[in-house]
Amino acid sequence: MQNTLDSLKNIQPDAASQQTDTPKQIAKQLRLQYEQDVGVFFAELAKLPLENLCRVLMELPSDIFEEAFSRIPHKKMATSLSYLDSDELTDFLQRVKQYDQNYAKNTYRLLAPDEQAEVNNLSQFSSDQAGAYMKTEVLAAKLTETLGQVKEKVRVFRKENPNSPIFKLFVVDADKHLLATLHFTDLMLFNDNDTLQEIMAKATVHHRKPISVHATTPIKEVIQLFEDYDLSVVAVVDDHDRLEGRIVFEDIYDLIRMQEQNQALKMAGASDVAEEESFTSAREARLRWLFINLTALCLAAFIVSLFKETIEQLVALAILMPIVAALGGNVGNQAVTVTVRKLALGQIDWQNAFPVIKREIMIAVYNGLIIGGVVSIITFLWFHQFLLGLVIAMAIIINLAIAGLIGSTIPLLIKKFGGDPAIASPLLLTTATDAIGFFVFLGLAEIILL
Repeated sequence: MQNTLDSLKNIQPDAASQQTDTPKQIAKQLRLQYEQDVGVFFAELAKLPLENLCRVLMELPSDIFEEAFSRIPHKKMATSLSYLDSDELTDFLQRVKQYDQNYAKNTYRLLAPDEQAEVNNLSQFSSDQAGAYMKTEVLAAKLTETLGQVKEKVRVFRKENPNSPIFKLFVVDADKHLLATLHFTDLMLFNDNDTLQEIMAKATVHHRKPISVHATTPIKEVIQLFEDYDLSVVAVVDDHDRLEGRIVFEDIYDLIRMQEQNQALKMAGASDVAEEESFTSAREARLRWLFINLTALCLAAFIVSLFKETIEQLVALAILMPIVAALGGNVGNQAVTVTVRKLALGQIDWQNAFPVIKREIMIAVYNGLIIGGVVSIITFLWFHQFLLGLVIAMAIIINLAIAGLIGSTIPLLIKKFGGDPAIASPLLLTTATDAIGFFVFLGLAEIILL
């Protein structure tokens, strides 16, 4: 009993550490406490400051998140939500709604009217639209305002939104049409009595023609915009170019990271949702993938069975077969990974795919020549058969070239017909490279060696 208490003390965050730790770090500590003692977990959860509570909850796994928020009173939750930016507030309520719609509705009713309006506005956008990631808290000023007034706006904005990043000042006209963006470092060069119109006239080199997106712009295009122009923030405008909000880099970075994690899980036959939910859901998701792969492997085994007599006459073929198939699989996976990533970032589509496919095939052929040569030498030194070394070299070159073609083409075809390339591509690739690799190697061996 004493050992358990001591271990809990070791992972129990004190008040001082909670002030300095990030929400993710606090959530990690709480997760450890939950595994050790649920009572201590909820005791520590109750001690979290309201300005940090919701941010910590968002970092918890799904099963713990559901149990944690359900025990927090609606009023306390609504107060904590008031410390979040508009996009974070909306995301939190939408996540709660997945588990308990009544809790989400009751908490929503306790929000301030302006917060409810923000939630209503942002909730109308789907997860693949820019509006879903927009912060409505914006630091903007009119052309007629002075630098002194802008400084006061900055002080008020920082006081009301202490956790909301400030990158640039958005300059608008009387009707909120976006005119320009100004770096705060540029503003330091002028007097407090100078208006923004005077500042922009004096420093035409420094103010930027605004880059903006619409709330309905696909988020893939926004991600590409951030990468192409190395942006820290981008304005969101309506159909009449009126400023609605902004999207900051940290949200785009989080989105890219989540997409890459989800893509990696999908290509490994796992699901991010299933992995977070429970042991059973994770096991079932992986088991389905294993059955699908089993079917693919049976097809490859059938191809091998067609050359049963060839293998019986030359046992070395059975030893070398896995090399051909494995190399083809590796090259194909490389091509799939590169192509799926470019598709996810919107860099390619079916119309401009030829350069990508050609590049992957050329890389595969060049690497096949090198690897094939090395393997042929090893084969000759091992089995003392020149023709066997020639056969495996030819099989590797052909299989790698086909793997490069298939690995780059399959994701494009799947995307064209509305499927998810990250899920289906690895399965089709494995089936194709194994079957083709065995067929080419054993077929060449039957023609040349026997």
